[in-house]
Amino acid sequence: MSSAFQVPSYFVILALVWIAGTTAHIYPQFKNAIRVDGKLTSVADYIDEVCGQRVGPAAAACLAETGKHARVLLRREQGKSILLIDAPLLGYLLVYLPLCLAYSALNRRQGAVLPPKAELSGVAVGDVG
Repeated sequence: MSSAFQVPSYFVILALVWIAGTTAHIYPQFKNAIRVDGKLTSVADYIDEVCGQRVGPAAAACLAETGKHARVLLRREQGKSILLIDAPLLGYLLVYLPLCLAYSALNRRQGAVLPPKAELSGVAVGDVG
């Protein structure tokens, strides 16, 4: 397997800690929290705030429209949360991996072929101690 595709162990540890920490922080509010004017609020509180004073047919129309808008805001907030949780993995795929592949391709073009790992240790492939 190419060395460009080997994930460094420190990165795996960092990614696992990041994912666990952000998940623990975000999970309690993930199901029903939306961001309105920069502050986090629940869907029920948002609908109550927008449609709380209305009565009759205006209230029903407001509840339907605001509920639809709240679902859109909820999905948007959940999408941002997922991106935040997966940030190290996405960063690896979008930044580090292409750099490693480019570096590997550059070395191949210049003829700097790396020897197999067995040759680096000084032990022949068939020898066992």
